[in-house]
Amino acid sequence: MSFLLERTYGLRPNYWYIPENEVSTGAQNLFFESSPDNETQQFLDHSNNISASFFWQTVRNIGVMILSSIYSKTDINGMTGFGNMFLFSEQQFANFLAIDRQTWRANNKSVLDLGAGNGDITEHMRSFFDNVYATELSPKMRNRLTSKGYKVLDALEWAKTDVKFDLITAFNLLDRHYSPGKLLEDLWINAHRSNCNVVVSLVLPVNHYVEFNPNGKSTRPDKFLNVQGRTYAEHVHHMIFNVFKPANFEVIRWTRLPYLCEGDMSHAAYYLPDAVFLLKPIIPEPTATLTAEEIATTKPPVPETVHEDL
Repeated sequence: MSFLLERTYGLRPNYWYIPENEVSTGAQNLFFESSPDNETQQFLDHSNNISASFFWQTVRNIGVMILSSIYSKTDINGMTGFGNMFLFSEQQFANFLAIDRQTWRANNKSVLDLGAGNGDITEHMRSFFDNVYATELSPKMRNRLTSKGYKVLDALEWAKTDVKFDLITAFNLLDRHYSPGKLLEDLWINAHRSNCNVVVSLVLPVNHYVEFNPNGKSTRPDKFLNVQGRTYAEHVHHMIFNVFKPANFEVIRWTRLPYLCEGDMSHAAYYLPDAVFLLKPIIPEPTATLTAEEIATTKPPVPETVHEDL
């Protein structure tokens, strides 16, 4: 398998799954090592075939050129089916969440995938849940999600739903959200109400870019995530201790996965280093003595700009 991955992409696969720099002790103790599998290779093989097709790439380039003057890149991908992504296989997902596929039952279980795009990544969770909910700001992508049978919630009002979930996910959304603090607050409220865990992933080092901003045209969020340093390892540490902890999430474990995208004439595939965090909502200490009713309506404090040493 390692040989096939290296042959397809020209990069040693251990760099995809293990941080290239030493992480802090606190982060290392929570690290879960993932590994490549057949589904990963199948995506790369498919991407390689598309990249090598002169006809397909010509159609793609012409289509993007015509549509880019009217639509965003995300909308174009939603209309044309270009730019398919891969983050994890079903087995990698099960391993990370410690799901025993022999005993797991999807009956009446629900998952909510925020910012689901065209549903490619969501699809790998589908067999574990009877009900798959999703949100997406791109109208074209919402159409794709609906066509796949997902229950699409309003992207700006999802936090007000009365549906209880068994898992909430936000893949590569936190650094693309117009208000990361609000997203973390909404995640905490709904995860606490549903008594479920949250999975958050993002490309590290963090690089904010907001494509869909309901507050205006700015591509910058209202407040940047509180991370420092320049390396993947440094940002992992700060995400755990300076972002998730102040937002009242305990990091159960985290892993490194390749965030893969279909290639073009230049590259067989595109790769970005993702960090995936499994989070558990915790009660803020100051509210630990409140009544159950008060706790249910308590909002977590906005993450403070406090740094912990590496």
